[in-house]
Amino acid sequence: MKTSLLSTFIAVALAAAAPAYAQAEVPLPLSGPAYRMAEQAFAAYERGDYNTALRQAGEASRLRPDVVRLRLLQIYSLQKLGRSDEARQQARRALDAGLRDPALPGLATAPAAAAGSGGGTRAVPAARQTPAERAYQQAFAIATEAYTAYNNDQMAVAASKAEQAFRQQPQQGAWAMLWVASLEAQQQLEQADAAAATALQLGAPNVADLRAKRVALGRQRAVKPAQEGYQALISQDFRAAVGFAREAVARAPDVASHRLLLMTTQLLDGQLAEAERTADQALDNDADDTVALVMRAYLRQRQGNTAQANADFDAALQQDWLDDQQRRNVRLLAVDAAVAAGDRSRATALLAPLQADPLDDVEASSRQGIREAVTQREKAIRGARAGQTLTLQSYPAPFQQCRDTPYGTQCELMPADLQGEGGPAQRAYAAYGRQDYQQAISEARQAVQETPDSATLQGLLTTTLAAGNRSQQGEARQRLDSALATHPDDAGLLMQRGYLNQAAREPALALADFQAAEATGKAPRTVMMDQAYASAASGDHRQAVTLLRGAIDAADAGQLPLDKAQRYNTRSAIAGYSRDWGVTASAGYRGSRQAATNLGGASISTPGASVFSTLEAFWRPQATNNQHGTLEAYARIANTLYDEGGTFESLLFTDPCTGQATPDNRERAERLSRSRSIAGWPSTVGSFGVRYAFGQTGLSVGLERRQFLGSATRRGGIYADSAAIRCQIQIESERPLQANLLARYRLNDSAGGWMTYATYGFYNGTGVRTDVSQWWTVSGYAQAGLSWDDNRAHFTVDALDANGAPSQRVSESNGRLRRQQAFAAAELRAGRNYRFGADQTRWLVTPYLVLGADWQDQRSRVRGIDYPGIGPQSFNLSDTQRSWSLGAGPGVGVRYWFREDHYNAARSYLDLSVSYRFAIGGGDTQRAKGLFATATLYY
Repeated sequence: MKTSLLSTFIAVALAAAAPAYAQAEVPLPLSGPAYRMAEQAFAAYERGDYNTALRQAGEASRLRPDVVRLRLLQIYSLQKLGRSDEARQQARRALDAGLRDPALPGLATAPAAAAGSGGGTRAVPAARQTPAERAYQQAFAIATEAYTAYNNDQMAVAASKAEQAFRQQPQQGAWAMLWVASLEAQQQLEQADAAAATALQLGAPNVADLRAKRVALGRQRAVKPAQEGYQALISQDFRAAVGFAREAVARAPDVASHRLLLMTTQLLDGQLAEAERTADQALDNDADDTVALVMRAYLRQRQGNTAQANADFDAALQQDWLDDQQRRNVRLLAVDAAVAAGDRSRATALLAPLQADPLDDVEASSRQGIREAVTQREKAIRGARAGQTLTLQSYPAPFQQCRDTPYGTQCELMPADLQGEGGPAQRAYAAYGRQDYQQAISEARQAVQETPDSATLQGLLTTTLAAGNRSQQGEARQRLDSALATHPDDAGLLMQRGYLNQAAREPALALADFQAAEATGKAPRTVMMDQAYASAASGDHRQAVTLLRGAIDAADAGQLPLDKAQRYNTRSAIAGYSRDWGVTASAGYRGSRQAATNLGGASISTPGASVFSTLEAFWRPQATNNQHGTLEAYARIANTLYDEGGTFESLLFTDPCTGQATPDNRERAERLSRSRSIAGWPSTVGSFGVRYAFGQTGLSVGLERRQFLGSATRRGGIYADSAAIRCQIQIESERPLQANLLARYRLNDSAGGWMTYATYGFYNGTGVRTDVSQWWTVSGYAQAGLSWDDNRAHFTVDALDANGAPSQRVSESNGRLRRQQAFAAAELRAGRNYRFGADQTRWLVTPYLVLGADWQDQRSRVRGIDYPGIGPQSFNLSDTQRSWSLGAGPGVGVRYWFREDHYNAARSYLDLSVSYRFAIGGGDTQRAKGLFATATLYY
């Protein structure tokens, strides 16, 4: 997001005027005796008294030899008198005296044959003139009228007469210069340039003079588009600014400040490659242009071309004409580029000379700022990392320090954090660039106090306030409202208020501002993307998708600059906003079952290996999907695909009445038993629920209704948790039956339960990046919840025969079975993603370390079961328990992304993850150790 501050380096564009050009010196006006003699001389010339005009003009010229008009009057009077040789000598003396006028060169070289147009004694009789001489004499007479009109400030007449004379005699280059000068004096610069071009085409001999004049005219013609370019920058109309800057460069390609302006506008408009080409052209024009070289280095680094950027910075550091301060600035900028590239070794090597620099050549007031800049870079080097996406905010452009000189505007580049020496305004830009917003606000307030009438500084204060706390943002909003009340069509102000509304979570207001900015025709093309994100925040995802697809189309047509990463992020946003349903299928393998799958009376820890699965479909209603959060309705089925069960051997028998253990005297083969495994449809549980994710907080909550679909989830055995109850059952059953009893329950077909949960998750680096091939990833989640069910149950009690098989139904009764489980689980993964192929975005391999923990508190109770001799009973079951586990270990994941097209990034993936964990804590280590594997299809 661009703000009206843009970046610290654009301060020059906000403050600079157009380049200064040297203007011709204007002589002091005539006065006193010189004025009176000049008036008499011009009056005599008008009435044809050329002798008097010559004498009076000579007297006036002796008093004011700097006035060209008096010299010209003498020359014209001599010509009228037929004294052409003297006229030419007078013109040459004027040129030798340093006087400049377009007429003088031609008058100094006028041929003798034409000198008698005034009828003097040396004129050549018409009968003896050749056709060429007669043509020249006619043209010369017209040229004389042009000179006269020029000296009388009748520039339109002078231009017309001079053009007519030159077209008749194209070899008279002086007349061409008079034609051009007459147009230039009327500020008809386009016509003057065209006249000079025409004169060259017609064969004027003074080629060098005409070409030099075209260069000078180009510089003058470039002033207006350059000024308009600066104004467009202030208005944040970057597209228009680029056009104006191009025009200025085309008219004055030798003016370095215009090329710098073009680079600046292209950079702000996101045209990084075009800005680099502009820098190339500047260096072609002047290979020693330090500013162009350093700017090209910055632009190359912004585009990820680190090797080329380093070469440019190194070349700039080798320029031996830089003074110590200039070289210091280039070195700091080179350090910034190395930090941006994550090259700590290069950054350290570049910074070393600055760390050892005593700064003897620097004023004491500036030493502290430079030392602070070095210290800041020492910290930045320690935190440098490769692969980050560079933006104007994360990697600010160099600050341009420009000043007007007699040779034009001269600029130098320096780090943004060293511009504070220029006053509170520049200190505000620097503080804003390093995100010290409170300091920026303080400096901007001071700048406004010193220059309250500056619209630029008022805008600076508004921008810094918009980045402050809520109270300061409110002040910024009031300032923007006031400014827009005066200038309702200011695209920059509208967009700035739009960004402020977006930050204040007012997307509808932000969207209205962005739409109004676009309607002005002066907003950058990126405004359509701002509208898209504001629409999405308002819940209108369809409109957001339409706008973002339009942005892709505009980028394809070259109308909107999107680099590779920006295009991919746009496609990812389209894929996300356009999704309103999805399906997830997963299967997992581990040595112990997950904590939250205690269904149908099955124990938490199941001996042996098992494979469990889930299949879920979800739907996101568009009306409930906005900046505040996302609502999903889902349906899910879960079951065990395979469970090999386990074996156990009972060596002792514990009497529940006495608590004494006695040896089990059966043969080992009889004692060795296998636990019963339940898999497939009998283990299936269905769920219907809703969950809501709160915006970008990572927090979500859910509630679901669970239905026991499989037969094994609705039946099971009953074993009392209390030894006293087991003892009573044993005593009562031995009296009449002399047999062990087996108690079981069966729920009806509509049995089910509920579950509610809250989850917090964070995921950094888990998506696909196109700018780098490897990057770090950290992800984790924590979940806590409660599941419960309370269903009608049919209880049976059977007597067992000697083989342990049911032989006689003892009793039947109806009651209830209530189960409740509180659970919590957390997992943290840290690893590194590796993407295959230069432009391949589909395959990712991720080695990682994982730390997982869980806790559960489970309670089950039956009510109404009827035991013989005891009657209806209520008691807790033996699976009532509380436990936790903690494990960690290495793992590796492989993910394949697919379903991508021109507008959408990959929308689906297949993921396989395998880890081996070691138990490092907890009472139930079976849940925390062993091999874990999951396969997930997200469609």
